[in-house]
Amino acid sequence: MSLKIIAGKFKGKKLLTTKDIRPATSLVRGSIFNISQNFIENASFLDIFSGSGALGLEALSRGARKATFIDKNFKSCQIIKKNIKALGVEDQTKIVQKDAMQAIKTLEGSFDIITIDPPFIIYKENPTYINSLLSLLETLNLITQNSLIFLEEPTYSKRDPNIEDLNLLNKRKYGSCFLLEYACKKALFN
Repeated sequence: MSLKIIAGKFKGKKLLTTKDIRPATSLVRGSIFNISQNFIENASFLDIFSGSGALGLEALSRGARKATFIDKNFKSCQIIKKNIKALGVEDQTKIVQKDAMQAIKTLEGSFDIITIDPPFIIYKENPTYINSLLSLLETLNLITQNSLIFLEEPTYSKRDPNIEDLNLLNKRKYGSCFLLEYACKKALFN
């Protein structure tokens, strides 16, 4: 499967992936970065369920200051490591190989842009997991009033999109998935 950086200083560079990874389509990736284009420069980027690392690496290509990658799969983390090395961005990256809930508890500081692109099976096996993860981002102060969170989920998801401390800004349909955009509710009152 061919996966390439869409834009920025690494535009056109190929990224390694495997058939086990379902990367965000170039349409979804393009949409995320079109929406966040005014916030990406010098941003701190968190890529949860990283897979190949395509979202975080796209962010670095477009000017993000640093990217943190979370994936519990050893093979995925090895691919991310190889992709990071191929682009020469080791000093701007961090990989955490743990379950997403456990991994975010180890992080320090806040993130400007967060992408969450879980395996779609999670929506069938554990539908409350994503809402718990989203709530935990606020509880752990990993987001600020200016942070943007993007979540990709399948159209068949029955997950309640309402999260107590987050404001759902937009929900866009791309083929068989939705891209949901959240911001911290605190931002609405400042």
